[in-house]
Amino acid sequence: MLACIVAVAALQLPISLSGGRRAVLVIPQIVLNWLPLVAGAGAGAGAGAGEWRGGGSGFVVASVLLAVSGPWAWSLVALIVLVEGGAAIMLDLPPVLVYYAIIAPINGGLILYGLSRLVDLVDRAGRERAELAARAGEVERLRLWGHVHSLVVSSVSAVERLARRERDPEAIRRAVAIAREALQRVRSLPAAEAAVPVPSGGDDPRVLRLATPILVVTHALSIGQSIFNFAADAGLGLGSGHAAYLALLPVTLALQFWHLAALRAGTRPRRLAWTLAAQAVAIYAPLLQGDAYGLAVSGFFAGVVLLCVRGLVAWPLCVVICAVAALESWPRGPAVAVYQVCGALATALAVHGLTRLAALVIELRRTRAELVEVTALRERIKVGRDVHDLLGRGLTAIVLHAELALRLLRADPVRASEQLERVADAARAVLTDAARVNVPGHRLSLAAELDSARAVLESTGAIVRIEATSVAGSAGSVLAVVLREAVTNVLRHSTPYECVIEIAVEDGHVRLRVTNDGASHEFGEPGAGLRNLRARLAAVGGELTTTRTGDRFALLARTPVDHEDLTPTR
Repeated sequence: MLACIVAVAALQLPISLSGGRRAVLVIPQIVLNWLPLVAGAGAGAGAGAGEWRGGGSGFVVASVLLAVSGPWAWSLVALIVLVEGGAAIMLDLPPVLVYYAIIAPINGGLILYGLSRLVDLVDRAGRERAELAARAGEVERLRLWGHVHSLVVSSVSAVERLARRERDPEAIRRAVAIAREALQRVRSLPAAEAAVPVPSGGDDPRVLRLATPILVVTHALSIGQSIFNFAADAGLGLGSGHAAYLALLPVTLALQFWHLAALRAGTRPRRLAWTLAAQAVAIYAPLLQGDAYGLAVSGFFAGVVLLCVRGLVAWPLCVVICAVAALESWPRGPAVAVYQVCGALATALAVHGLTRLAALVIELRRTRAELVEVTALRERIKVGRDVHDLLGRGLTAIVLHAELALRLLRADPVRASEQLERVADAARAVLTDAARVNVPGHRLSLAAELDSARAVLESTGAIVRIEATSVAGSAGSVLAVVLREAVTNVLRHSTPYECVIEIAVEDGHVRLRVTNDGASHEFGEPGAGLRNLRARLAAVGGELTTTRTGDRFALLARTPVDHEDLTPTR
């Protein structure tokens, strides 16, 4: 008998942890669980009664619920309970033991099943956090890039159309206004028009639906056991003074769920000291007249103590509560006392685990909302940085050429026409960038950016000198972004006569230096552009420095030749 119980318990651990392979182990567990009963029946009813005790099928109930899905699982559980109850009746056990043979598999099985499933579900929910964050970031990125793309396409297309009306000052003036507004909006972080929706965890409702019924059913069945214990005592009856203590059972149950409801919601029960004292009185007051039926729910009370009492007092107090049940049952033998201690302690741990896991789901919901919000905010910052760095130069060029064309329209119509052509060219370039800048895997080419920088700067009348070593790989794509923003700053904050761009490889680093004269007073002040570049370079182990001497400004960027690329691919 003892060997079979140990084997059944030993099989429970791999069944709870083996996922889809649980069914293979359930069959030997069932055989071992009822082997003493079958062997006893073959040897005679007396032997069967001596070797088997009802209520030992809790492990089997948990295994069936874990291994079998759908209505079949609960049908099998009902069959197990019928077998246990029927065997107890056939062995002519007392009504109290018949009731115990029925409720023990249900209580033990539900608790084991609940803890196994809840741990599994919460663990799965934790693993999904990274996926959830990535999905939330992707949704926010697509939304913001859609907003930016719509703004750029509509504004730049309007500027391009207006620029064709070369001899219409009002049209050119409107083109300048549209280009300026687009530049101002693109260089700022796109605002979030609405709150970011928080996807609900698919397992959250199942966790909450699972935990609450298990706690309710196990509490109710244990209260029923207390009533059976009372009814089975020949010295007690409804007419005795002891029957008044039956009224304390609903009080115990009400106080228990008062505590558990508050704890599951993540709050501390109000007037905790008084409610815990009242629950202790409801459980232990019958002991003053020698009635121990209330101790059947002391394990649940110990679980509440573990949840509510803080510090080093909780566990010793829990042990004391379990020990009281053991001391009361000691006259019936040490084995019974050990059983009472183990049963009460297991119940306390189950109440603690089920309640904490259910509360953890609610906490996980709040964490999920915060995670999505933070992820969306980070994505907004990244999108704003990418828009600033990658589309700002083209829009700046449009504004500069359009403003110059407006000033030259009456004094030099030929040069005004040339500037408007450059507006159209810059507009087409911006539309091209906007179309491909968010394509997955797209990287800027440093060689292409050098050619583009020369063309844009020379269109303003500057002399451009480039001394560049060929750079490939991720270092080149990072420096391409740096070069684009550096040229944007030159266009916005200076009227250069000469601009020098140098790229060299030295000591395992690629060095990019952009130098220009004609810098205005505010050129070089730490703004969004320089902050973005420093953040990009810092992410790959690089650095950015700037120096100013008179009207001459120099930007120096260094990045490792080989590095793990942590920058966006846009």
